[in-house]
Amino acid sequence: MNTTTAIDLTHFDVRSIPCRVKHAQIIQRWQELPVGGHFVLVNDHDPVPLYYQFASIFPGEFTWEHLIAGPEVFHVKIARVAAAKGAVEVPPVSGGCGHHHAPRDQAGVKTAAAGEIDARGLEPPQPMMVILSAAEALETGAALRARTDRKPLHLYPELETRGVRYTSEQQADGSWVTTLTRA
Repeated sequence: MNTTTAIDLTHFDVRSIPCRVKHAQIIQRWQELPVGGHFVLVNDHDPVPLYYQFASIFPGEFTWEHLIAGPEVFHVKIARVAAAKGAVEVPPVSGGCGHHHAPRDQAGVKTAAAGEIDARGLEPPQPMMVILSAAEALETGAALRARTDRKPLHLYPELETRGVRYTSEQQADGSWVTTLTRA
């Protein structure tokens, strides 16, 4: 009798996938889904930056449901609810998890100077995505200044989970500069 072990394609455990390729593989898996299809993403942290990436690139085409929300393992059901609205080029991932966007010359983020990002003028969730992307690439002891239109309150817990320290100061024009340092 020939018995084979079936592979469960509805679960995608990405915990062992290197961060530099993880998001690309998740997005590829999602793009291969038919409308009405889904998979359950299994990860070792809450994939908030991935959610923001999906929201930015695939608005209205997916649903996102936490089935298990940590603290050590997260299961998120990601379903395709609509066909793609057109061809989408996903920016390459070149850093750690959460590294989603190239500098503004390709993704709309101004690179003012080395070690500085200007995310002013971007609509949410873009500022958070861009800053988290840059924070993931920070080396120990390195610093980065991020300029935003408003105080980035939703960014703070995400930075803390990534071991990034921060200070924010309001500027005379009402914008904010947040200095990030990898601990």
